Amino acid sequence: MTTPPSESGRENHLEAQVKDKVRRYYRAVTDDYLRYYATDWHQHMHYGFERDLPRGGNPTENLVRYLAEKAALKSGEVLLDSGCGVGGSSIWLAKKKGLRCYGLNLMAFQAALAKNFAGAGEARFLAGDFMRPPFKEGRFDAVWAIESFDHAPDKAAWFRIMAGKLKPGGRIAIADGFRCEGDMAAGQEKAYRQFLKGWAVPHLCTPKELQAYAEAAGLERFWEEDITSDVLPHAFAIYRFAFFFVPIRWLLRRLRLLSEEKLLNATATWHQYRTLKRRLWTYRIAVFKKPG
Repeated sequence: MTTPPSESGRENHLEAQVKDKVRRYYRAVTDDYLRYYATDWHQHMHYGFERDLPRGGNPTENLVRYLAEKAALKSGEVLLDSGCGVGGSSIWLAKKKGLRCYGLNLMAFQAALAKNFAGAGEARFLAGDFMRPPFKEGRFDAVWAIESFDHAPDKAAWFRIMAGKLKPGGRIAIADGFRCEGDMAAGQEKAYRQFLKGWAVPHLCTPKELQAYAEAAGLERFWEEDITSDVLPHAFAIYRFAFFFVPIRWLLRRLRLLSEEKLLNATATWHQYRTLKRRLWTYRIAVFKKPG
């Protein structure tokens, strides 16, 4: 007689599936980011923020600046970059704000790229799972997550884990997408799912769920803001790539000359803007503080 899997067993299986998809996604598309996001120059792999952007400024770097301001980050503080990509945030925060940053990345090769981009300095990078961070409790003044929180299969657990790593008075700073309340029409739901699938995101939580997860982890709201209108211009810039990449990559995939992940990534560039513009989801920043 087969014993049914336990609840924790099912959760672990789901977590493993999500991580496998994330690994396959970034293994396939990091070169796209390096080439088309010019990350060899600025090392950021996320949306840009257009508000108060100076002429010739970098919108992705501008988002880092704005979130750092709202999180009240100060020189000398120790920060955990939970899902650091190729190191953009940590490198900028170390150089511009004087923080001591530790970037954690599921992908060892991305952590190696981040180390190379950073050179000598106060930003350090290591490979590891942000659901099992290899740091002692109460180590950090801040936890940082730009478009990495969305990859967490259990977002409530992510908050509990990260809250445990904070010192009293520490902050968690998030910039990410959040699903809007209410049901979607069938066509809208399909487009929304294609957007998430293309970027290896298991699901987005709603702002209300985000608040509930933070409160359950013993955190207080410090700052929260819908910045969708400031992100839309950059979302549109990404969307324009789809007009060229989707048909070309569809053909290459048919010829078995391209991975499925690269095709799905291109498809997501199409759906992300259209679903964001229709406000099926919003882009927000949120900062939570640990009492003490």
